[in-house]
Amino acid sequence: MRHLALALALALCLIVLGCYSRANLQPRPTPSPATMAIEVVNDGLLGAGVQPRAEALLRSDVLSKNIAVPVVAGGEADLKLLVRITSTNFTAATAYEWQLIESRSGRIIAQGAEAPALGHEGEQLADAVIAGLIGVDTLPYASDPKGAVAAVITPPDSANPPNGSEVMPTSKTPGQDAWAVIIGVERYRNELPAATHAEDDARAFKALARQTLGVPEGHIKLLIGERASRTDIAGAIFEWLPRNAVREGGTVYVFFSGHGAPDIDTGEGYLVPYDADPAYLKTGGVSIGEIQAALSKLKGQRSFVFLDACFSGRGERSVLASGTRPLVPVKEVEAVGGVITISAAGAREATGAHEGSPQGLFTHHLIRAMVGGADQDGNRDVTLAEIVSYVAKAVEDEARLQNREQRPTATVPGGVDARGVIVIKGLDAR
Repeated sequence: MRHLALALALALCLIVLGCYSRANLQPRPTPSPATMAIEVVNDGLLGAGVQPRAEALLRSDVLSKNIAVPVVAGGEADLKLLVRITSTNFTAATAYEWQLIESRSGRIIAQGAEAPALGHEGEQLADAVIAGLIGVDTLPYASDPKGAVAAVITPPDSANPPNGSEVMPTSKTPGQDAWAVIIGVERYRNELPAATHAEDDARAFKALARQTLGVPEGHIKLLIGERASRTDIAGAIFEWLPRNAVREGGTVYVFFSGHGAPDIDTGEGYLVPYDADPAYLKTGGVSIGEIQAALSKLKGQRSFVFLDACFSGRGERSVLASGTRPLVPVKEVEAVGGVITISAAGAREATGAHEGSPQGLFTHHLIRAMVGGADQDGNRDVTLAEIVSYVAKAVEDEARLQNREQRPTATVPGGVDARGVIVIKGLDAR
């Protein structure tokens, strides 16, 4: 009987200890992620429709551009994005300001203001606010909003690219005499299909231009959305560049992400600006040939054109005039003057998106190549030949996994040895 009592006591102790051990092994509850409320206030005469439109665009952009804070309705969110518009007429805003506020403490984490001529749809406002938010690191705050870690503002020159990847490395590439026109068109005025991630591509390439290529901020024209009209693009390439890119030994970069289209009569490739109609490309589009011709007239400049678009009339980055069948005999991009042109796909191929980041497949691998992925010999210089080889293989391999064909092409002027063209010099170790 005594042995039985001891056995029962021991069993009871083991049960208690087991429960205690299991209780201590349970993982600590993870904090709820931070949330953001978005409010647009119209303090002027601007039509009432811009307010819900701007809120919807901001909500969509916050979710799609890897800003790590989900948007919720109402005033119980941890963070509040407040945008205030002022205007003196019913068609355009005269100014706006925005603040990202920590609701619990009332602390302003980030803010900005501008006085542009905004269209009534509010796309420019949304793009400008998102561009400011990309410079805010919300990841630590999102993981523990009630803790001591608040959002940290990253300096603008080292802001993370909008695809959420690491900061671009610096280099010794001489950029003081470099100029860049960077264009991204995602949503179009004429109800064309969206060119998904095109504006992210442009912002990421701008980060590359500033940080790795060393192009001064004042030497960059970033044309996005409705600011990438035919007039905007033509003004930047055909007037601004010739007036400024004049110093011997300079470099010019033109980057475009968005829709391309073929001329149905000639097969020539055109870039499709924000306000273009594919039925009237000769007046509303910008042909690759005329861009190359303009750049070839810049004396003493080495010019690069990067095109994340296709001209086959099919795929995610190409359109045709309504009613036209995709049987246009598309021409390959030809060499013009001393201009080096790298295109996302062959003439009859379609482009696609990168599945692991909010970027086009071509842009993703182009940037990876230029920040060191293509440095095959490890000498910290990245040549044109290395970039072309890396991008062509990476894009082709990934497109094949998506059950389609896409192989980037490079047009290099005669007499130019791509192995001797150093695009990135003295890349800093990462």
